[in-house]
Amino acid sequence: MRLTRRQALLGLVGASSVGGLGVYELLDRTATDATISDAGMNGLLTVADIVHPAAPEDVEPVISAYVGRLSHDRIRGVVRALSELDSRSRRHFGASFGALSRAQGERLLTTLGVNRVQSRPEGTLAERVRYHLVNAVLYALLTRPAGTELFGIGNPVGFPGGFGSHAGEP
Repeated sequence: MRLTRRQALLGLVGASSVGGLGVYELLDRTATDATISDAGMNGLLTVADIVHPAAPEDVEPVISAYVGRLSHDRIRGVVRALSELDSRSRRHFGASFGALSRAQGERLLTTLGVNRVQSRPEGTLAERVRYHLVNAVLYALLTRPAGTELFGIGNPVGFPGGFGSHAGEP
């Protein structure tokens, strides 16, 4: 059997695609060694309390598990946004963002305009806080089945039983 250039090229492209996809999956799915400090976790939990009020014992394991799956770049972005938010918090309230009450944290985020901007990983402070903190916390909390119950949705889209819960079936 004689191999044509076209068949060789297609085989090479297919093999490199499969190999590249495997490497991407390994690099993307591996747990990172980078961690967020306790002060950083307190800041994320303050954001969680502001945007999705729930019992702290329900939120902390979800946020910790989510942060544990983040890549180095995402963790760097979260830490950077938290440190800048902490400096603003210290200027306005004399305490770190994680030590603020819910009302003070909400006031600071509103003052920064986090509720009015689009999320961008490399934008202004408000855009980065929206991307790295607010949206990340909401994603972590709302993608678990119990997270949507505060909004009156029994099952998130794609979760088994979702249609039945919305159609009124038992």
